[in-house]
Amino acid sequence: MIFSSIFSAFMQLVFKPQILIPMIVLVLASAAVVEVSGTILERPLNDFTLNAVAPTTDNILGMFLFNYPLEILGMVVIGSIMLGVGIIAWMSTTRMAKGEGLAKAVNTSVLEGGKTIGLVILFWAIFIIAGTALLLATGLSMIESTVGMIATIIVLIILFVVFVKLSFVFPALINKELKKALQESWKFTNKKFWGTVALIIIAGIIALVLGVVLSQIGILIGGFADPILSALGDAVGGTYFVAAVTNYFYSK
Repeated sequence: MIFSSIFSAFMQLVFKPQILIPMIVLVLASAAVVEVSGTILERPLNDFTLNAVAPTTDNILGMFLFNYPLEILGMVVIGSIMLGVGIIAWMSTTRMAKGEGLAKAVNTSVLEGGKTIGLVILFWAIFIIAGTALLLATGLSMIESTVGMIATIIVLIILFVVFVKLSFVFPALINKELKKALQESWKFTNKKFWGTVALIIIAGIIALVLGVVLSQIGILIGGFADPILSALGDAVGGTYFVAAVTNYFYSK
């Protein structure tokens, strides 16, 4: 089942190249966000590099919140918008991997705003909880290095398990609301946890290889081909991974 899903995803890239369009748009949007983020973070970056302002180690988060509230707010807004765009692109690719056409897949994904907002909130919640847990583990490292290292490893293992358990939320969202999709993904991986881990590793490696190969070809050619093929490599890798996950879920 794993290898048939992986092969099917590759065939979709070859014979259904329009499946790349949502991820290409996402890659372009990401590049734009990087430029905007550089502008937003110009003041704190200048403080730390040009003005040699060193953050205090006892309360770095508090220092950032107090000195750069507008910059942090701007990054939260930009991050939320980017998450929304990413969710729409991922969902559109998932629908196309399931068999829908480009126009219908994108249109349906855009119109399902409630699901997008729900996922943005979920991702931010996971990010805050994970970040807090890692900060606490880092704090333990300052007290006792061994305890801190064990705590960090435990947190990372928990995060990986959560990632695996929620890997099929997007395929499940095609026919279900967010709550039901979360339950379906969790239930699906109860019996196929290690199969899902194997799929993620294999599909992730293939996606990485596809991206690197295209990027290296761009470097060898040089000129305008470099950024174009680098961006295309990111889109191809991301699309392949989404298609493989989708095919695996619907081959159950």
